[in-house]
Amino acid sequence: MQLRSPDLSFEQISAWMRLAESKPKAVQIAQGSPALERRAFRHHPGFDFKSARQSLSRARNKNDIDTIKPLRRLRRNQGAINEALIDAFSALLAVNKQMASEIAALSGDLAGVRNRLADFETATAPAVSDTHS
Repeated sequence: MQLRSPDLSFEQISAWMRLAESKPKAVQIAQGSPALERRAFRHHPGFDFKSARQSLSRARNKNDIDTIKPLRRLRRNQGAINEALIDAFSALLAVNKQMASEIAALSGDLAGVRNRLADFETATAPAVSDTHS
């Protein structure tokens, strides 16, 4: 996915800085979306791979048999190994779904920020062109 960013000029950035400096903090905070600001400061617990790790270690333990080589296949509990591997894959799928929903939420937030930036650029565009004319 390729991200496009607008070409920023020195004049545009300095106009933004002058505009932000002239506004009181209360006005700047009121203009921002409260939902976006709440999401920006929430704590992210991370993704839990513990159950997948446990299932894989259980499969390894079931596979490691201390006996002579010809009898290892007979003594191995293949059903338990398969079950542990299925549990590991299920845990990984659950984490994958969490990651996908997090990416979707971040994509929505990014789209909202881009819309706010575009609205801000259109609102300040006449002011920037007036200062240079």
